[in-house]
Amino acid sequence: MTPLKANHLLDAATLLVGWTNRSATRDSEKVFSSGEVVRLNTKLDAASRFSLLVSHPGHSAAVTVVLHLEPQLRDGTRGTFLPVATVAVPADGGRVEATISGHDIHLDAADVANADLPALCFAKAVVTPSTPEGMVVGLTATLPA
Repeated sequence: MTPLKANHLLDAATLLVGWTNRSATRDSEKVFSSGEVVRLNTKLDAASRFSLLVSHPGHSAAVTVVLHLEPQLRDGTRGTFLPVATVAVPADGGRVEATISGHDIHLDAADVANADLPALCFAKAVVTPSTPEGMVVGLTATLPA
C-alpha cells in the first residue's frame, strides 16, 4: 500500500470564537470571544485559499460574522485591521463556509511599505448582534489559490 501524500496547507481550523480544550501550548480550557485578537500560527499567503467556518445551534436572531485580518509590520508593530469576509447564519442555526482567495486580500495603503509578505498574522471575528451559546468560528487554509 502506497501512503497518500498530505496537503501541507490543510490543517485544523484556528479557532476565532468558541470554546477550546487545553493544548500543548495552553494548559487550560479557553473561550474565545467576539472581537478577540488571535495570532495565527502561520502567516496568510496570497498564494492560498482560506475558509471561514461559522456555525451555531440556534439563536433569537440571525447572526452576522465579519472576519478581520491585520498584518505584522517589519518593525514588529501591528498594522491596520481590514474586513475580509462577511457571513450570515440564520436564527435557526447551521453552518456556513466562506472561501477567501489570498489574491483578494490587500493590506491598508499605509501598511504596504512597512510589511514583508506574507504579513497577515492576526485575525478577529466580530459577531453581531450577539454571540449565541455554542457558536464556533474558525479559519483554515484549504488549497493553493
